[in-house]
Amino acid sequence: MKIRIMGCIAFSGDLDPDVDGAAAELRRNGFKVERMPERFRPLLADPRGDFMEATIVASDDDDHAVECAWTVIDGIVEEYGGRCNECGPIEPEHIPFSEIFGAMANAESGDRNITTTER
Repeated sequence: MKIRIMGCIAFSGDLDPDVDGAAAELRRNGFKVERMPERFRPLLADPRGDFMEATIVASDDDDHAVECAWTVIDGIVEEYGGRCNECGPIEPEHIPFSEIFGAMANAESGDRNITTTER
């Protein structure tokens, strides 16, 4: 059986992050990448910051799949000014950015204008 694992990634505006570079490298490593929709930018404490979610499918037989995904994601995004703050299995009905932006993301889940980039 397969599970989807998602890592939530934050980029600090103070570090002059290269979010595009991080997204491209994650895709090269087999991750699906969801970039933060611009409509959420006014909600950030620092408008130069950014968020993304990286997901990958893994076998649920592997007890270390989440830890491994977290290590890979964090290792990649750190080079681009990011940090993977949390990582774990997600449900098929996962709404991107609902953990960060809560009700606003959930209310707008029918609006699929979220920029999605895949391999």
